[in-house]
Order: sequence, then C-alpha cells, then structure tokens
Amino acid sequence: MINQALTSSLRTDIVTKFTVISNQMKMFYGKGLLLMITEKWLEQPPQVLDRKL
Repeated sequence: MINQALTSSLRTDIVTKFTVISNQMKMFYGKGLLLMITEKWLEQPPQVLDRKL
C-alpha cells in the first residue's frame, strides 16, 4: 500500500523521506532480530514430525 503511494506520488521529497525511514526500519529490525537470536528469545518454528519410527 505504501509502495503504491510512493510510486504514484509526484513529490520527490516525500519519496526520499519515506525511503530513508524504510531503510532505518530495516536496520532496526535486523538489530532486534540479532538480539533475539543471541539471547535465545526467538522461538523455533514448529517442525515436521518424524514419521519414520
């Protein structure tokens, strides 16, 4: 939805500002993910049962 608004916007200052904010959000998310992995807060997703018993 935001991408559609950015591509149809005629104001380049808004597009530039949203691009900077988006890049900052990606960096923040990456640091948070690394923190969750190192602190073992990230849960393991459900695994497939071993049916070869």
